[in-house]
Amino acid sequence: MKTSGKLRCAIYTRKSTDEGLDQDFNSLEAQRESCAAYCMSQTHEGWEALPARYDDGGFSGGSLDRPAMQTLMQDIEKGIVDIVVVYKVDRLTRSLADFAKLVEIFDKHKVSFVSVTQAFNTTTSMGRLTLNVLLSFAQFEREVTAERIRDKFRASKEKGMWMGGRPPLGYDVDHRKLMINEAEADEVREVFKTYLEVRSVIKLRHDLKRRKLLSKSWTTQKGKTSGGGDFTRGALYTLLQNPIYIGRIKHKDLVHEGQHQAIIGPDVWAQVQDLLAANGFDHRTKKNAKSPCLLAGLLAHEDGKPFSSRHTKTAGVRTHYYLHPARTLPAHEIDEFVTAELVGLLQHQRELCEIIHIDNPNVMQAVGIRSLEYAADLKARPRRDLMVRIINKIIIAERRITIEVNQHGLRDLLVPAAEAQLATTLQTDQPHIIARAFQLKRCGNGKKLIIGQIKDGDRPRADPSLIKAIARAHGWFEDLKTGLSYKEIASRDGIDERLVARTIRLAFLAPDITKAILTGNEPSGLTSQKLVRISKLPSDWNAQREALGFI
Repeated sequence: MKTSGKLRCAIYTRKSTDEGLDQDFNSLEAQRESCAAYCMSQTHEGWEALPARYDDGGFSGGSLDRPAMQTLMQDIEKGIVDIVVVYKVDRLTRSLADFAKLVEIFDKHKVSFVSVTQAFNTTTSMGRLTLNVLLSFAQFEREVTAERIRDKFRASKEKGMWMGGRPPLGYDVDHRKLMINEAEADEVREVFKTYLEVRSVIKLRHDLKRRKLLSKSWTTQKGKTSGGGDFTRGALYTLLQNPIYIGRIKHKDLVHEGQHQAIIGPDVWAQVQDLLAANGFDHRTKKNAKSPCLLAGLLAHEDGKPFSSRHTKTAGVRTHYYLHPARTLPAHEIDEFVTAELVGLLQHQRELCEIIHIDNPNVMQAVGIRSLEYAADLKARPRRDLMVRIINKIIIAERRITIEVNQHGLRDLLVPAAEAQLATTLQTDQPHIIARAFQLKRCGNGKKLIIGQIKDGDRPRADPSLIKAIARAHGWFEDLKTGLSYKEIASRDGIDERLVARTIRLAFLAPDITKAILTGNEPSGLTSQKLVRISKLPSDWNAQREALGFI
């Protein structure tokens, strides 16, 4: 319980790193002495520093998950603290959200907060406002520092540098460089070789366990040892797909040439990636699916969100499609389109060699032979393993489809190992772009179809169901002018009278709207069904254009 006239002060100190904490007088002690001196200067106000120590050495201010901080919170809840004293505000926290939580807890238990060097006190509204402003700048500084670190990390990776962490099996770190560990490198080669033999990660794991081949053992700077046990399935998948082993460094979605030596040759690497892709695709499509989604995981909308593969089954027929909140793509048409583009690319030797930077005549000849073989293979049977190797992603925009071709993947696919040493190094990580204009419309039955891929400058194609609706409207309007009623027209044509009434309204569309529909330039998503069933078609042409999406 609180002693009458006394204000119990809890002094909290924090240091982000544990450097120098073993010294007799360190930063935590300096903070505590300053806070204790300040409490002593307020003795006339009844301040008294508590003997308990709340010191967090080696903990970041970005989180409240700190031992001394948690102890302090517990003591506040017990009611044995009246004032929390810190050297600077950011010693308590660098997060504005966390600070708001702390202030709420302080208010709940009637605890004040004081910063010695900044002379703030949360018992006043001005003190709270000033502290919030100060913490906003502290958090901004922290975020800017994090951005600088990320930029430096990215730039170093682009140069192929190893940026720390646990080295992969087969390598040791020497002065921040990856050096081959020959004993472990032999084990890595054995893992790749065995996978190609057993053709299954599960079987590979059992084989490695039987032969007592273990994962990499690693000792941290603090002396803690980890690893050195049996491989898990996840660890094997990571190992088999790690570009480190072919002399490259991966950063997010990009792969850069590394400054270290490769352990695995390009041919073995390519075979393993093909097998992994094929096995993964067979698993996702249950292997025996008659019409698997070829481009699953490769398609993305221009807003950055991916398309997911789906299917429906009607009358025993399964239809595959790709789904995004903004639109739906029929799998068969988009798969055929992308396959045709890749086949066309593989059939042009000169363009291929320019893309993958090959100018040696012998290598160009070998690339030409291989590319024609793959083109014929793709034409006969679209292969997902080739799609995954060649394509980074496919971006779907309103009237354009962009295929990003992975130049490294294409080069690894087409350049034989025997000629690889004759080829110049591919310096770029920028994908080769194939961009095409296309139309995506809806038939009268509501199913979306790609009417056709058109090259830039070609005329768009009109939707037959929309043209039919416009023609019907004008025909039935002429019937009305001859004296026929809606009921008589419906009876004559064997349709519902309400359909006649709804359709005739289309005869009064603005001339430019009718022209756009007849030439195939209507807005995406405007279908005959939507046009006929619109609840209220305005008579004003500008209102029509707005209602139908023309403006």
